[in-house]
Amino acid sequence: MALKYYTATNTGKGFITTEENRQSHIAGHPGDIWTTENTAWATRVGATEKTLEEAQALVNNSLEPYPDDYYIIALRGSVDAYTLPTE
Repeated sequence: MALKYYTATNTGKGFITTEENRQSHIAGHPGDIWTTENTAWATRVGATEKTLEEAQALVNNSLEPYPDDYYIIALRGSVDAYTLPTE
């Protein structure tokens, strides 16, 4: 099975169960992007599947600073590139 990309909002405890993660690793990324082969988990949490390109664009957009966020940039440093896994 191939790695899939999803958008979903982490709802806290129970969002990812130990058993679901054991069945197929579920990883979180910037921009509320999740990667996994576990389609049952994605269905249970109401995740929306995205292509790699769509998901990467959402990650990139979540890392871009806003012009009036200079104080945030000063606290966290410059924004680095983040590449989603492909396998």
